[in-house]
Amino acid sequence: MDMIKFISMLQNERRLRALTGLDFAMFMALLPAFTTAMERYLTRYTLDGYLRESDRAITYTNSPLPSPEDRLLFILTYLKQNAIQEAHGQLFAMTQSNVSKWVALLLTILDRTLADQCVLPARTTAELAAQLQAENTPADPEAPPFFAMMAPNGQSLVPKMIMSKNAIIAAKRKTIPLKTW
Repeated sequence: MDMIKFISMLQNERRLRALTGLDFAMFMALLPAFTTAMERYLTRYTLDGYLRESDRAITYTNSPLPSPEDRLLFILTYLKQNAIQEAHGQLFAMTQSNVSKWVALLLTILDRTLADQCVLPARTTAELAAQLQAENTPADPEAPPFFAMMAPNGQSLVPKMIMSKNAIIAAKRKTIPLKTW
């Protein structure tokens, strides 16, 4: 798959949302933080996760994911689609082993990106409870709740369904016979 395909995926709003769950604006808003996290990672480690001994990382033109857009699209598509690595490799013209290496690397970088932006999802029930508590704490404790409970206001005006032993009369127009097993 050549770069034109990746660019066309990024520019087709409906396809991008179907593949990643993000629209173009959200994707582009996440991209700078993802790129920064990737550069920080590559200053210390190699693509395989070893400590870097040389001066800097080089992105080759024949790399399967040469640009940050490609890398972010790759990992978001992997997470959203939940495809097996062989199928994901077919989509991005890679072998399964290559997909496995990139997924391991990019998951770490995406996790770091989301943590840096304080939008990392909760991993435990205690973390989720703390996040929900922080979100639900009103700025003004004297302010009324956003959703107020309403008192019941009498009997519903919706007609009730009349049921008989042999048939159900629905909406007083059709008779639907019951199946007897």
